[in-house]
Amino acid sequence: MSVPKDKLHELVNELEESQTSKVYDFLESLKKKQNKEKKASDYFGVWKDADIDVEKVCKELRDEWDRDIS
Repeated sequence: MSVPKDKLHELVNELEESQTSKVYDFLESLKKKQNKEKKASDYFGVWKDADIDVEKVCKELRDEWDRDIS
């Protein structure tokens, strides 16, 4: 559903002040979600449902093999 911006402004202008601030907060949260950087854990299997930082785990695995073998 697409609402023209002028109609959206009309609707917001008809709201009470307290409701307007709630609408503003909601729109700000939508904007932040759109700008959020995507991570592999947002999409792939086990990582998706776990609260795990995939980048950190990958870095730890790579560091594990940085050995000075003389």
